Amino acid sequence: MVRRAIAAALLMLLPAAAYGGFLAIEEGARATGMGGAFTAVADDASAVFWNPAGLAMMDGFKLTGMGSRLFAVDGLSENVVSFTYSGWARTGLGAGWARTGVEEVYDENTFVLSAGRQVFTDGLSVGGTFRIYRLAAPGYEYYNDPNFKDGAQDYAFDLAFLYRTLTWSIACALRNIGQPEMSLISTTQDADPISSEVRVGGAYTFREVMLISGEVRIPNEVPGYYTRSMRYALGTEIWFVGAFALRAGINDGKATAGLGLRISWLSIDASLLSVRRPGTKYRLSLSLDF
Repeated sequence: MVRRAIAAALLMLLPAAAYGGFLAIEEGARATGMGGAFTAVADDASAVFWNPAGLAMMDGFKLTGMGSRLFAVDGLSENVVSFTYSGWARTGLGAGWARTGVEEVYDENTFVLSAGRQVFTDGLSVGGTFRIYRLAAPGYEYYNDPNFKDGAQDYAFDLAFLYRTLTWSIACALRNIGQPEMSLISTTQDADPISSEVRVGGAYTFREVMLISGEVRIPNEVPGYYTRSMRYALGTEIWFVGAFALRAGINDGKATAGLGLRISWLSIDASLLSVRRPGTKYRLSLSLDF
């Protein structure tokens, strides 16, 4: 009964879910702990979602998996898997999958293929991502709506650049070019889009132990129930003896915090995003770096 109630609430808000769900997920516990200010950082496997230009500035093989507990709701979760390979001909490649949903009730899936390449001079790279969005609500068939579709799918592209020195970096990402629209109800006349968005950010590293980053996000189209069009993110990461990290941030007014542990080729990251309503998101990531 609880899952059916969740399904009903989600499906009554399908327009909001289609707009907000795909954009709201912050891939990776490390990025979440830093307030989501990660566009100008993009130095781990989650770069396939944040800024594909970062792939060209990494080395070797990286793999990250993330699991989340959302708002203490049974069955509601976010999961992310991404991997990258970099170091060949100043080029990096990667792929990823992100899912938000309630088991057997509602699913939002994003699949990405990314590539980045250094151009013109050391420190400057460009990248692109091809996105596939899939939306499904198998639990909706319980309501026997003749206008219900089995699922919806659409596509989008990201283009981005990143310029990095030893101490600072700047970046810009154009996300969801093409602005896909999806709806599970065939009679829907005005489905909300997964809005295209511009993200501009910068990061600064102080004495190789403290990272400070920030960015602004400007969506192309905002539904009327959103009060502001521009959003912002700020974050910091402090490393102790290169093995233990503390993180904190602000994501559009919401506080975030995180911890990191690095042991040779293994990293473990945990974070939380505090939301007054409906609750707190807890995330855990495991990363391998070869």
